[in-house]
Amino acid sequence: MANPTSRAISRLGIGSYRLALGVPEHEKILYKALERQSNPQLNINLIDTSSNYSNGRSEQLIGKVLSHPHPNTLAREEIVIATKFGYIQNENMRLLSEGVYSGVPANEIVKYSRECYHCIHPEFMRDQLTRSLERLNTKFADILFIHNPEYYLMSTVRDVKDIEVNVKKHQNILLDRLATLFEALEREIEKGRIRAYGISSNSFSLKPSNAHFLPYEGLVKMASAAFERVREQKQQEHDRYKENLQLLEKERATATAATPSSSPSKNPTSSTSTATGSTSASHTTKQPTAPQPTKRTTHGLGFLQMPGNLLEMEGVLRTAKWAKGQGLRVFINRPLNAMSPEFGAVRLASYPEPQSPTYEQAHRGLLDTLSSLGHHREHLAAKMQRLTEMIEELDATLKQNKLSVIQLEGASIRNQLHQELSKPIKHKPGAHSNTGATVQQPEGEVSERLSQPIVKETSSPAPSVSHTTTTSSSSSSSHVASTHELEGVIKALDKYIHAFQQQVRFQETGRVSAMLAERGIDLEGESIEQFALEYLLEHDQVDAVLLGMKREPYVDFARTTLRTLAHGSS
Repeated sequence: MANPTSRAISRLGIGSYRLALGVPEHEKILYKALERQSNPQLNINLIDTSSNYSNGRSEQLIGKVLSHPHPNTLAREEIVIATKFGYIQNENMRLLSEGVYSGVPANEIVKYSRECYHCIHPEFMRDQLTRSLERLNTKFADILFIHNPEYYLMSTVRDVKDIEVNVKKHQNILLDRLATLFEALEREIEKGRIRAYGISSNSFSLKPSNAHFLPYEGLVKMASAAFERVREQKQQEHDRYKENLQLLEKERATATAATPSSSPSKNPTSSTSTATGSTSASHTTKQPTAPQPTKRTTHGLGFLQMPGNLLEMEGVLRTAKWAKGQGLRVFINRPLNAMSPEFGAVRLASYPEPQSPTYEQAHRGLLDTLSSLGHHREHLAAKMQRLTEMIEELDATLKQNKLSVIQLEGASIRNQLHQELSKPIKHKPGAHSNTGATVQQPEGEVSERLSQPIVKETSSPAPSVSHTTTTSSSSSSSHVASTHELEGVIKALDKYIHAFQQQVRFQETGRVSAMLAERGIDLEGESIEQFALEYLLEHDQVDAVLLGMKREPYVDFARTTLRTLAHGSS
């Protein structure tokens, strides 16, 4: 099957999951990634995004950069934009509540959780595509991916071990919905709004026996059938138009033949005027555009996307290999973030050994600071004790040597500790205070928070501990912490957090290196991330690997990898 897009696609693509309009660094990164290189093999022309990435701001950033290119930016016609639809979150959830999607049958909207709905109905697809094209500021998307359609299975089959659930029945329902959607997508190709379509599914990296697995063997046949239906319908529309046109011409000819010839007018001016008026009218009448049969010879299903990495190779070795045999192209996402059933969340990257202060130094320094302030400032004793307990919980978790950088990013430890520090203080009766605010206990334990879903960790401004001073001279320094003391706590906290993060990264690097060694893999001086990318790209069934580029070093890393590939192929 011919490739639905005529453009060459770079082996590495820009993953824009964490990029957003309004962040200057992200704009700078995208411009840098799209810079034209003297060696075309080093160009990065594939951008992967989605309607729900950064609540649409990822697409908006891409639209801004492509609409205002730098002199050395790749042109739009050289770039392949792949976007996705399916999720109802944030802005889409608001639109749903306002009735914007009233044309979508209620049973076609999958309510997975309070914050996350999902839909692949053609009406929703058309709406999302329109919004994506507006945000991207482009007339067409090169590829439109159906984003994780298995949410229907995840919603209907909650317990994958429940053998009483008719998994096959729900899989067939999902496939029927996809068949209907494929036909609508074929029509979008005919309209010129997309060049090709595909499916991006996390389930493709699962074993086929998993209840949430999307069966893929019949997808190409479904796409072919959808294309044939559209082709036949367009041919029928074209044929009907020609038949109607021929009938109209016959009627006109008959009417002309039946009308007796008029005598020449004695008033030349009148005759000329009439003729001129008739001619003018015929020129201003707009003829309807004749429906044309499709010029395509095959369906538009051209791509599959799935997770794949050193610890998750099921999709690469099974699904991607099948796709390649069907003439489909394969994109791999999450190349450095593994979600392995055996090892859990793992970042496949090399991090350096922690620098001074070491974790032990920062840990001891913070505990001493908290103990000293709690001892000298009685009204802060309870708060310092709670912070000490949180730090000890983190320390105990760290000693288990199971934390991942991925979990660390999602936990936002800095915010948790700073929020605890800034909570109102409950003063004891008789203390020099005019407030009775109480300290609310945090929900759950720190170790539990570390396993929450991944969200971008955000930094927060340094907090100020809520305490009350009085103008009375009796409000001595023994009752009120000085600004210097509070700044000391904040500084010690931030030092500890930094050291903690360094230690987690270094521990994980050691664990991953050990995993690879057990498998007989010798990095030979390469970084883990370099080896991980090159390993994926060595598989013929992998056309491109999508690398998240949230910082400039990621762009440099991608370019270095492409340079290595180019050198190896020369």
